Amino acid sequence: MKISKEDARKFLVKYQNLTEPRQLQGTGGIYEYIMKVGCIQYDPLNIIGRNTDLVLQSRVADYKPEMLEQLLYKDRLLIDGWDKMMSIYSREDWPYFNFVREKKGIEAIGILGHRNSEDALSYTDVIIDSLSENGPMLPKQIKLGSVGSGRWGHRNLSSAAMDYLYHIGKIGVFKKVGVNKVYDLIENLLPDSILKQPNPFKTEQDFMKWYVYRRLGSMGMLWNKNGGGWLATLMPDKSTRQRFLDEYVADGEVKCIEVEGVSERFYIRSGDMHLFDTDNVKKPESLRFIAPLDNLMWDREMLTKLFDFSYTWEVYIPASKRKYGYYVIPVLYGNRFIARFEPGKSKSHIQVKNWWWEKDVSASDDIIDLSIKEMERLAECFHKKEGIHENTGEIIKNRVISE
Repeated sequence: MKISKEDARKFLVKYQNLTEPRQLQGTGGIYEYIMKVGCIQYDPLNIIGRNTDLVLQSRVADYKPEMLEQLLYKDRLLIDGWDKMMSIYSREDWPYFNFVREKKGIEAIGILGHRNSEDALSYTDVIIDSLSENGPMLPKQIKLGSVGSGRWGHRNLSSAAMDYLYHIGKIGVFKKVGVNKVYDLIENLLPDSILKQPNPFKTEQDFMKWYVYRRLGSMGMLWNKNGGGWLATLMPDKSTRQRFLDEYVADGEVKCIEVEGVSERFYIRSGDMHLFDTDNVKKPESLRFIAPLDNLMWDREMLTKLFDFSYTWEVYIPASKRKYGYYVIPVLYGNRFIARFEPGKSKSHIQVKNWWWEKDVSASDDIIDLSIKEMERLAECFHKKEGIHENTGEIIKNRVISE
């Protein structure tokens, strides 16, 4: 099957629940989306909202950050763990990540050794006993002393020991206080019906084949090219992925797609093929602010090829070398990225420091009005009592087209 870039973009936008109007509602909508894509990526940076909140606000009509908190730390239908880096996924997936937890444990031991913090491993029983006796605790509440000096890593033995126990799945996140994790024993957070399930995979190879299929579902459509789309612990190399993909295609579970103007082949789960739009009825275009680590953004090179939109998350780039800004959010209109903006940090309102239109965009009054309306919605989502800053509309209207 051969499709145009336009068809590919329409499919991805529709698959990622970014069409107008927002169909997902409330905690049920959040859970539905995460079950569909497997996971959303977590990052602690919070300028106007954390990455997970920005992902969900663009899809869930009435989203508020406390809805995700409820699913994570009250209902406990979701859990913090490792998938696409630090992520949030369904607790039902816990048994499937046994091999990942084993691998993360080995990695954690290596990191502790590199940082001269191996002593933390001798305190794991102390941590378990403290949590058993006292209930959920922050690492700083357990006084075990400090680790060796250094710029990176944990400063306290309790933090290092609890981080290791978290990686191997002995403890989990009871809740977060800001960016700090309050830990508890995993048996207090997940039911026995999940914890006692055996590893569904006999070998790591079996797990990795499943993981390839899962990652297709996380993005909707993906090529077999090394990059952010395949980034994960225990993800197989390119040749092994290709073998798995070929097996899925031969079994009819995955479709191989060609896109005009792109030499690489793409892969879509067969059950998602119905999302290719054959409806010729004109629908209103959606305008959404997309999180920097959104599932749609995971493979930046693929994004450039299909959407003609080049994006770099510049938070780790020195200020003098940034092209745009520290934390810049892409703006999606229909199936095209038309702009990007840098928000300012404010407790009372949404502030826009800079707004850049893409070079081929004609910013009509309708698009500007939609941008301002979506900014107002963002302010409501994140409880900004003063809404958007009074100069937001002027900034959006008057910013020059990017070079």
